[in-house]
Amino acid sequence: MKLTKLVLAFTLPVATWAQATVPPSITAVGSATASATPDVARVDISVVTQAGTAQDATAANAMQTSAVITALQSFVTSSSNIKTVSYYLSPVYNNPPPGQSATIIGYMVSNTVEVTLTDLTQIGKAIDTAIQAGANRVQGVSFDVMDRSPVMAQALKTAASRARSQADAIASGLNVHTGAVLRASEGVNTVTPQTFGAAAAAGATTPIETGVVMVQASVTLEVAITP
Repeated sequence: MKLTKLVLAFTLPVATWAQATVPPSITAVGSATASATPDVARVDISVVTQAGTAQDATAANAMQTSAVITALQSFVTSSSNIKTVSYYLSPVYNNPPPGQSATIIGYMVSNTVEVTLTDLTQIGKAIDTAIQAGANRVQGVSFDVMDRSPVMAQALKTAASRARSQADAIASGLNVHTGAVLRASEGVNTVTPQTFGAAAAAGATTPIETGVVMVQASVTLEVAITP
């Protein structure tokens, strides 16, 4: 009997990948600042009390803070516009001579409430009213705009335009031309005017200047270039 050899041939597929073509490009950054008149203010007002025991210090603080909050109610449109932002109780130590250990001589309580005002003409009066009601420290006043969208859009638009102008200038210096925008990224930072104070005293209406809210924007563009 004659044997016939059967030869099987297998062809293995060979995978090929087309290399992605990365177009030449340049990167440019533009920045801009836009401003807006603030329409909201936040005032941080504190009541600080001290007594020989923690119980006496907290009781005195609770009474004074309640009076301050009640007095501030007439300046806000909703109770949610007044909130506690800080509260702490801490021991008070004496200042002993060198070599001796400090001992507790009392306790201090600080309760800070933040009041949000939309009528900025009432800021000074609100501070004075709080002080008359028992507040003895103003931590600061900050200003903002309730809707930042328009001023942010303005800053970003200007920054983008400047970034494109920078890209065009770079391309011109390289004797090439700019094409489509390949990538774009942005960054925004808001600078709000603030005033600070440690202790306040009763007197004439406290003058407050609002200033302006500044929005700083930057835009980074990667732009394709052609000969």
